[in-house]
Amino acid sequence: MRHARPVPEPLSLPVRPAPPDPPPFPVVGALAPLAVAAVLLAVLREPTVLLLAALTPVVAVAGVLDGRRQVRRRARRDEARHAAVLDALARAAESRQAHLEGAERRAAPGPEAFDGRIRPGEGLVIGVEDRPIEPLVAGAPAGERERELVASSAVLRRVPLVLPPAATVGAVGPSLLVEAFGRAVRVAAATVAAPGDPLHAGSALSGADLEVRLEGPRTAVVLRGPAALRGRRFQPALLTSRAAARPRPPDVPGIAELAAVPSAAVGLRARFALADGEPLDLDLVADGPHAIVAGTTGSGKSALLVGWVLALTAAHPPDRLVLLLVDHKGGAAFDPVAGLPHVAGVVTDLDAAGTDRAARALQAELRRRERVLRDAGAGDVAGTTEPRLVVIVDEFRALLEARPALAAVFTDVAARGRSLGVHLVLCTQRPAGSIRDELATNCGLRIALRVLDAADSTAVVGTPAAAALPRDRPGAAVLAVAGERPRPITVARIAPDDVLAALAHARPGRPARRPWLDPLPERLPVDTLSLSADGLVLGLVDVPEEQAQPPLVWRPSGGLLLAGDAGSGRTTAAVLVGGLLGGVDPGGDPALAWDAAHDDAVPLVIDELEALLDRLGPSAASAFVERLAQRLRRPGTAPLVLATRGPSAWAGLPLRQLAGLCSARILLSLDLDDHLALGGERSAHRRDARPGAAVWQGRAAQLALPSWLRAPAVAPDPPAFRPDGTAVALVTVRPGQRLAQLAESGVPAGAPDRAGDEVLLVGSPVEWQAHWARFTRIAATGTVLVDGVPPAELRALLGSASVLPPVSGPDDVLAIRPGGVPPSRMRLVTRPA
Repeated sequence: MRHARPVPEPLSLPVRPAPPDPPPFPVVGALAPLAVAAVLLAVLREPTVLLLAALTPVVAVAGVLDGRRQVRRRARRDEARHAAVLDALARAAESRQAHLEGAERRAAPGPEAFDGRIRPGEGLVIGVEDRPIEPLVAGAPAGERERELVASSAVLRRVPLVLPPAATVGAVGPSLLVEAFGRAVRVAAATVAAPGDPLHAGSALSGADLEVRLEGPRTAVVLRGPAALRGRRFQPALLTSRAAARPRPPDVPGIAELAAVPSAAVGLRARFALADGEPLDLDLVADGPHAIVAGTTGSGKSALLVGWVLALTAAHPPDRLVLLLVDHKGGAAFDPVAGLPHVAGVVTDLDAAGTDRAARALQAELRRRERVLRDAGAGDVAGTTEPRLVVIVDEFRALLEARPALAAVFTDVAARGRSLGVHLVLCTQRPAGSIRDELATNCGLRIALRVLDAADSTAVVGTPAAAALPRDRPGAAVLAVAGERPRPITVARIAPDDVLAALAHARPGRPARRPWLDPLPERLPVDTLSLSADGLVLGLVDVPEEQAQPPLVWRPSGGLLLAGDAGSGRTTAAVLVGGLLGGVDPGGDPALAWDAAHDDAVPLVIDELEALLDRLGPSAASAFVERLAQRLRRPGTAPLVLATRGPSAWAGLPLRQLAGLCSARILLSLDLDDHLALGGERSAHRRDARPGAAVWQGRAAQLALPSWLRAPAVAPDPPAFRPDGTAVALVTVRPGQRLAQLAESGVPAGAPDRAGDEVLLVGSPVEWQAHWARFTRIAATGTVLVDGVPPAELRALLGSASVLPPVSGPDDVLAIRPGGVPPSRMRLVTRPA
């Protein structure tokens, strides 16, 4: 019994966005008109100002309605993004399913596809089934769409039901179905050279290894057999008497037999077919320089390509031949030959980024070979030591449909490849309309296996003969070489032993030189990077069109913007830059960030900039952003590194100005809209990028992993406040708590309305408004301490619009003294141990 092939690492369901929290009731906004009216009444003594209090319900209702509107918009946007991610996931899962199903069908084609070739040791195919597998999509479904996606990815549809080659099968059911099923089982047994009759019926039914009941042409059920199969429903294999008795093709030699016949290893000669019963030598150099192969499904197209590869590698050593194999129908066609030393790489449609890299690297390889020929003074690659590069593409039409821009790349290779030693073998099911004339003109070698349309045959070999080739003769083809009349050929058989022998007896030589570099590593320790005199080395940049991966060097001047969503590696990147730069990391401390921003000589690295601005509050945040902008505009200041999420998370924050002033940007994983808003190109965007994968100056890059941990700077404790005999007014939002704490610390204090001798008076903004004269006297000659007072209330009390610096600790206050002395931080209360 055949089990499902190893399932690749499952795809992960995205987390469904949680419903946004309902907006809180705007208590502060609603009460603001009341507070303003109270202050104005106290100052102006004008009762009409109480009309402002009427705005309270208006502001409250407006705030609630606006909050609900924002929540609905955010929910719609999140759902749209989630649906787009699910669509992409469904396409990826379907592609993997198709790849696995195709591999199963190719490994066990079934009795209806028997071509007379014996394959001993393979399994006995008795039908097709829908086989359960581990889901290709993993995760906890949160909705109906997710449940359908997981369920649909947990089955391979219409894959062969395979038994051991020596198994016997008993069948019960309508006599016509039993006879048709018996013919199919016997043909399947002949395919694998199974001993004896595999079908048991009548009185011999009890001796069968497996008993099935045929319920109809499309339905059968296993009644008895191994526990894993018992009760399994499948579609039985059925053959008519005519199909079972159809004539078999004449014996065709295997590729190993043809390769054993001596052949001069000149050009790119290969022997993988016969013409008029004799071995045929085809040479891409003499007959090409490029080739087109056409053939519909089941015509033997993949076998021809594998045979061509085996013949080439048997005749030419790895230091004279390099193969690049491109499979755009699932990636399994070239699996048997991927381990040959000549093979520089196998690119599949399952790796879209790898396909683009290989195409750009192919252009770079042309430029490199041009330089080699120029330096050697040669007009052709034959006058150098360069190996010839053969690029074989299976399903060329599908490749161009998925990547239309690659048509120009292949046309360029076809035009310049002859002298540079780069040759193309382009294979497609429907050549008509898929291969441009300027590309086809350079393809002197053409092979057409069986095609469905006479126009396709004529487009390739100039005759409709390939459309008339028999369906039961895979490997039969028509060959057309420039300057010669088309003629029929037969492609050699490919047996598993042929591939194993090729791997074991590959001609010696140095391993194939890859015409492109490996993708950037997923993990890049900073210790593996070389230093640069030009600046800080932060990672590697991928430049496949130049076959290079130079270091990502940032010259520390001006500003650097690190933009990325959660999980993109943004914080790690900030730690890397901060460690290399020796900058101050405030670690979210508003006071420390404020002080470092006002010191132009201190390099500053700020992660979670949005969170820091939220902690500063609107007034201080605006002043802080303006200060950062001043640093970015002023030449000669120490570098400034800002790590933030994408612009979609900047609602209400003045960050676009800062982003525009940063002279350098590193874009990590972002939504497409955010990526474009920050100057990224659509072609460079990858939403599913791994942590540390970035875009630097329009190119893909990988940031290094620091070998040190984050070490936020620690702000020094401010000096403790000690009364010096002058009057002190403490303006606080928690006067009762502060009075109790001061009393515990032994500091005499009282309320603003006290007539005692206390030097320190503690009151709320409203209380000090009520004792305005006393407050103004203290402000003119003594010290005012500010403790957590909102900016609007403080402006009304002090009569100044100046923004005060933030504080860090819960007991830190700002001391304001007369005479233009800048405000300073002080520690108000030191609790006794």
